[in-house]
Amino acid sequence: MARGPIVVVVASVIGCSSSSDPGPPAPCTVTVGAGDADLVLDGHGSCAGTTTLRLRVATGDPASPIWADVASAPVRVGGRWSLKNDAVVREITLENPGGADVKVVGLEWTADPIGVPADRLLHGGYQSWTYTGVETIPEKVGEALGTAQPGGDGEDAVTEKAGVSWWLGAVMDEKGQGLFAAAEGATVLPTFIAVDRTAPKTRLRIVQGMRGDVVSLAAGQKRALDGLRLAVGDVPAHLDAWAKQVAARFPPSIPRRAALAGWGSWNVHYTKIDATKLRDEAAWASKTLAPLGMKTLLLDDGYEPNWGAWQASTAFGAELATLNAEQAALGLEPAVWLAPIYVDTKDPLVASKGDWFVRKPTGELRTFTNFGPTYAALDVTHPDARKFVTDAIARYKAWGYKAIKIDFLFGAAIAGVRQEPITGLESYARWMKAIREAAGDMHVVGCGAPILPSVGFVDSMRTGPDVAFDLSPEATYGFLASQARHTAFRAFTDAWWSLDPDVVILRGKNIDDAEAWTFVVSSLLAGGNWLSGDGRQASAARLAMTLAPEVLALARDGQAARPIDFAAQADERPVGSPVLLGSAPVGVPHVWRKAHALAVFAWDDPSFSRDVALPAGARELVPEGGKVVSKPAPSGPITVPSHGARLFVF
Repeated sequence: MARGPIVVVVASVIGCSSSSDPGPPAPCTVTVGAGDADLVLDGHGSCAGTTTLRLRVATGDPASPIWADVASAPVRVGGRWSLKNDAVVREITLENPGGADVKVVGLEWTADPIGVPADRLLHGGYQSWTYTGVETIPEKVGEALGTAQPGGDGEDAVTEKAGVSWWLGAVMDEKGQGLFAAAEGATVLPTFIAVDRTAPKTRLRIVQGMRGDVVSLAAGQKRALDGLRLAVGDVPAHLDAWAKQVAARFPPSIPRRAALAGWGSWNVHYTKIDATKLRDEAAWASKTLAPLGMKTLLLDDGYEPNWGAWQASTAFGAELATLNAEQAALGLEPAVWLAPIYVDTKDPLVASKGDWFVRKPTGELRTFTNFGPTYAALDVTHPDARKFVTDAIARYKAWGYKAIKIDFLFGAAIAGVRQEPITGLESYARWMKAIREAAGDMHVVGCGAPILPSVGFVDSMRTGPDVAFDLSPEATYGFLASQARHTAFRAFTDAWWSLDPDVVILRGKNIDDAEAWTFVVSSLLAGGNWLSGDGRQASAARLAMTLAPEVLALARDGQAARPIDFAAQADERPVGSPVLLGSAPVGVPHVWRKAHALAVFAWDDPSFSRDVALPAGARELVPEGGKVVSKPAPSGPITVPSHGARLFVF
């Protein structure tokens, strides 16, 4: 049945006024109705155009689903679109009106065409390491199971697909004006947004599910799913508004812990860390970092016999409790890495406790291979498997750890057969709740984690791939540019946690001093965790960049800088970590701003120049003579050489 329209006045508009009209553009008003579709957005004024969403439902076997339009589907899809501030939101319920059980595999809303001018897509990666940025809308996305095919989910960490975004997405122009879409939560079925174009039309699909999970409904049963949100106008503003709304819906169970500051082992020692090396680093950190308030000492992998055996190996050379006591005596706060959901299949536990693990419908283990070893995922619905993990967390807490970095968390959300028939996202929520409760007041760092489902569970979150790998162990420009792109486009997540852009690594000859300063500036503007990855091995001049009082005053302030030129650059395709997908120029915004700082970057441009509005009294921080000095900010355009950065504070 058609409903009466809801009129939305949008403060930020799509499109521009006529060049012959010197006045401001006309207001954008949007009429929201349904007609014979699920939603009709009729834009008027400066955002004239119509976006119509039609709904389909997939049921049956997740490997071979049956699609039907919503009117003829064997389930009723309840809820309606309604106005919420300057967005329209939809509640979603499923109801089985028939006499037989129904398995719902997914839902798809399609707008063909989308009804707004756009040539680029805000692409959100599924989890911490996966591509996030602005990409050109592709001509065609992949198809699977009767709808768009996403990538990067499950145990596939590197194959984000062009034109397919997780949890949120936006089609827009170079000014960042367009149509924003997102899930209101991620508790039952995952949501992705797919966009492609066949001239002159651009098609958008919002899909929930279709990744192997089912929602089973008995006769007469009703079930709520996560809702959806749409908005038109200024995409960065809508992104921040959505993030705040999600934060309110999924608050942390305990107050969020402060961002970390200190040192991390991985990007200097990798798997070759041992007790002697850790003691050497701790002695240096206690003298150099701790007096500056940088007390965290993160043992980031390499100490354990294998995944699942969460204790020090014999080869490591010392018990963790002993080392922690030593570090505490030095004024440090120990932190440790673990991948709690996975167990190496060679560990006796996998053979002796086979019912503890997630399986395929065929009965085989759901396994994951990562650079050699193969792992099985623990089943949260098995009480002994759950206790195995929480006991490990409790041991670390008893040994004196102040923070834990929990990695490869996407394994908690995989589709599979468990002791109880729950979806992957329901499994994820149970795991994260159990881990959070076991961790108590320890700072919890998420990594390799599905982004939206993690809200409310972690204190900080990795926002991009590793900044180096042991195959290429020192800093390189391609890695730091990739990290910067992820920091810029995940800045909105400071509403949920402290951003963790990974450690700052500055040693070696693969970058020069100017590129090292770019690395420092882009990392500190995350406003979150501030960890040195090789301070003892870097030159004194580069170490000084990370420890200058003016720099430390900007780091860990809880606010990530927003890119002003949010959508001005676009990648031709998703470009992930250079070590995995090859290097390529990446589209990173040039001008970032937060409350008391502004930075201008050149990235791969031969040089970059921009007029920026700096407050009276602004100062420029410049690395010079082995320290960071403060100088009066210049007037006129700010010019930056290739790969360089200029940082202003006020």
